[in-house]
Amino acid sequence: MFLWTTAAQVAMRMETMRKAEAGLISLARTFGETESSTTTYRMELFDTQIPASILPFKDSYNSSGGLWSMFGYGSDEPQEEELTMHAIRVTKEDKALQDFRQQEQQYPLVIVHGYMNGALYFYRNLASLANFFDSVISVDLLGWGLSSRPSFDRLKDDSVETAEAFFVESLESWRSSNNIEKMNLAGHSMGGYLSVAYSEKYPERVDQLLLLSPAGVPDDPPEKIASRRARFLTSTPRKLAYNLFTGMWESGYTPGSLMRALPESQGRRLVEGYVYNRLPAIRDPQEQAVLSEYMYTGSILPGSGEYGLSRLLHPGAIAKQPGLYRIPNLKVKKVSFLYGAFDWMDVNGGLSVQSVCKEKRQSGQSAPDIDVFQVPGAGHLLMLENSSAFNAALTIAAGRDPRTIKDASDLPIVAKPTAPVPPSFRRSDSGGVQVTA
Repeated sequence: MFLWTTAAQVAMRMETMRKAEAGLISLARTFGETESSTTTYRMELFDTQIPASILPFKDSYNSSGGLWSMFGYGSDEPQEEELTMHAIRVTKEDKALQDFRQQEQQYPLVIVHGYMNGALYFYRNLASLANFFDSVISVDLLGWGLSSRPSFDRLKDDSVETAEAFFVESLESWRSSNNIEKMNLAGHSMGGYLSVAYSEKYPERVDQLLLLSPAGVPDDPPEKIASRRARFLTSTPRKLAYNLFTGMWESGYTPGSLMRALPESQGRRLVEGYVYNRLPAIRDPQEQAVLSEYMYTGSILPGSGEYGLSRLLHPGAIAKQPGLYRIPNLKVKKVSFLYGAFDWMDVNGGLSVQSVCKEKRQSGQSAPDIDVFQVPGAGHLLMLENSSAFNAALTIAAGRDPRTIKDASDLPIVAKPTAPVPPSFRRSDSGGVQVTA
């Protein structure tokens, strides 16, 4: 009975999230930047099956045999387990503009959401971006949103490489199954980190990389971390809070763990308060309600991808394998960073990468071209906090002429270091560039 009740609850929550997703899709249609009121957008939800065998699991799960075959159901023959990745594809239904976009941008824009987020976090952006790209696809990563949520305990080990492979190989299988030759790959926050890992493994499938306030780029030296910790730990309550936080982080507790432990009424109040206080650009009560429902329900569905947090990042969101050392070696022609002007994610991470790549090219080595932009009037959730400026910045980063942006206040700020960029550089014995603190 307990298993049946749990399964029923999950099914009900999935249906609730689908209804919230439908509400966000309805809102998404109102955010297209067009001169014609008759412009329509095709918004298609689709699921893609991917084989579990491509994932770094320690054992193979037989979806049709095993326990169920004992009761006369299924088969004792090994069956390939399939998982589902959920996504939305948006295209503008205008043949003339489609032909124009195909000449300008032949590859789709594929968006990868951030930690504990989902594909429809970009509901304010999908239609407008479809005016520039031939198609825009926002994906629920495996383990999040309405995609399958396999247990992270099935991974063969706790290494960074294995955790990354869970997301990278599922995204590659999704791309292949949908016959996408190449993509303009955009990743927000943790999705930015994972997009770097994907581009490292499959550079031939990425036309350009768009990192939206990406996590895991900087690398703080131990002495800097210790200094920052000492400035914070100035009282016994702070020391206790810090020890509790780091202990929970390293033990694998997540924000989703907390939400699932809270009474529903309290959890909903937390999310509704977050939307109201954190996203002042969203003031329509109906929009607040639908977004809150989508956020809350996504957080209480069974935990999966969220457990990658402590495997990829140290407490304080410092990556165990920082992007600062990885992005300059990508075989991708162009990488653009977009940060909010009031972002808690440090823009100097992108500027440091830009400096490394510039020095590599000056020494005759290959490195991506790097742009670093800031979105005015936005913080870390830049796509929601100032959606029109975010859309402008992303399309300019992808090649749009800035002169076509109607509202000059939406133009992105070209980020420049206000002080010397933290890292210094020295030559390695092999002729490469090493980054030192």
